[in-house]
Amino acid sequence: MRLLDRRHLLPAALALAGVSVLGVLVPTAMAAPQAGSGGSGAAVATTVTTTPPSSPPTMPTWDPCYQGPPSSPPSGTTYLATPTPTSTTQPSSTMPPLPTTPRPPLPGENFALSGVARASSTLTNYYTPAKVNDGNTGTASNCQYAWVSANRSIDNPEWVSVTWPDLRSVGHVVVYNSLLLETRDFDIQVLNESGKWWDTVATYNNNTNTVVRSWFGARNTRAVRVLVKVGSTSAPGIARVNEIQAFAY
Repeated sequence: MRLLDRRHLLPAALALAGVSVLGVLVPTAMAAPQAGSGGSGAAVATTVTTTPPSSPPTMPTWDPCYQGPPSSPPSGTTYLATPTPTSTTQPSSTMPPLPTTPRPPLPGENFALSGVARASSTLTNYYTPAKVNDGNTGTASNCQYAWVSANRSIDNPEWVSVTWPDLRSVGHVVVYNSLLLETRDFDIQVLNESGKWWDTVATYNNNTNTVVRSWFGARNTRAVRVLVKVGSTSAPGIARVNEIQAFAY
């Protein structure tokens, strides 16, 4: 019997060993696919880096018109507008002598801007009568624009007036109300030339206009007044006026 030449068996043995090695290595390689590979292995976890914003988030604002001044505002809040304290000067007990002839007005001159505003009552220190002649004709209802009474106008008519230093000939008055809170029933009045009583020059009932323009026969006067008898339809007991203007014509 002839013995097989072992040199012919060596290549076959090496090939069998290579297959065994691949059988061990291939499953290991497929178990952990690399990111970006086209294989259908397990999902690859992705890490996302978030960059913090360059500015801090906006803090809630605090509006003193609606909430009133708290003992200490919430931390991090900001004021929409810081109310400026105002001093009230008591009117003189004696009226200075009135000039016999008012000076000619400047073109488009609003006499109310040079006057002092007063009111029968004020809701808070923020809804002051000074709002009605500050030159701001905005019709928002908050305390940056409007005077609001503290008492009920239905029980006793509330009023806001503007008085200026010298006698003027007035024939045109404009009243700005709060939008959606328009004053319903009111009178426009001017101070008699003697300074002793008020003359009603216009009366409005069931008004729905935000801006009311009234023309009448010119009167020599030093003051104009809005007498509120019924407030808005939704708040009839509250008197509210945003701005008063007085012109020659």
